[in-house]
Amino acid sequence: MTTPNINPEHEKQAFDTHYNYAECLSTLTNKASISFTPTLGKVDLPFLKTKDNLIGLTAKSLRDEFDIVQIDQDYSYASTSWLPIKGYYLLFNVLLTIDYILTAQKKSFSMSHTKCVQKFTRMLKNGEILFTNPLLNTVFDGAIFNLREVVGANLSTRIASNRMFPMAIRKVSIYKKDEWKRRNGINLRMITGKVKHNEYIRNFNISVFEFPYYMRIRSNYRDFAFIEGVSSSDTKVYFDTYFSFIMNLFITLEKFKNDLVKMRS
Repeated sequence: MTTPNINPEHEKQAFDTHYNYAECLSTLTNKASISFTPTLGKVDLPFLKTKDNLIGLTAKSLRDEFDIVQIDQDYSYASTSWLPIKGYYLLFNVLLTIDYILTAQKKSFSMSHTKCVQKFTRMLKNGEILFTNPLLNTVFDGAIFNLREVVGANLSTRIASNRMFPMAIRKVSIYKKDEWKRRNGINLRMITGKVKHNEYIRNFNISVFEFPYYMRIRSNYRDFAFIEGVSSSDTKVYFDTYFSFIMNLFITLEKFKNDLVKMRS
């Protein structure tokens, strides 16, 4: 098997880009909270703790990884590869629990990944849920693919969040579209493929809720090779930053979940 060539300059730019996106999301989610606008009545929730053990174990595993990385930065290479996967599953199980609280239906726990994250995007778009940070409430449509920034903006640490956030979402929008094409066997060289693609773009929506999912998807692909071309001190910085984003969002969702439980009781 031939090992793909690693272009150090290209991979360093890819690293800087992904790091800046993670830093932006970590900043935006820091001490964020979520509110729910519709009224919820009292209802029994006998299956509320269905995912509690899994959530607790995953959170502990992530925190243990963080502690090890602080002791030995060389460990960050492997940890950075696993982080998008573990981090996503932590959030996914909290989202499933939140949906169960909202619907009081046990079938919430069997929702697919895409259906789950898209449902929360839809609730955000409808104004049913709101972040305290207004930027996080943005739901992007197909126009996100036409976003253009000045050359090198994705590599700069001086770009404001209101510019970096759309760039981060555009990146995972591309991942989302690529996954849709792969799952549906879309060939853009065919007329039928172009028609389906145009319809997909017309109906496209994406929000911050989908970022962890598509980063988890891409962690298995070539795009994540940027960690092979940088030092262990770089991978530690990336790990710390993406970990911060995941845990910020986890804490926010956990508080939201507890608030909903109080409304239901």
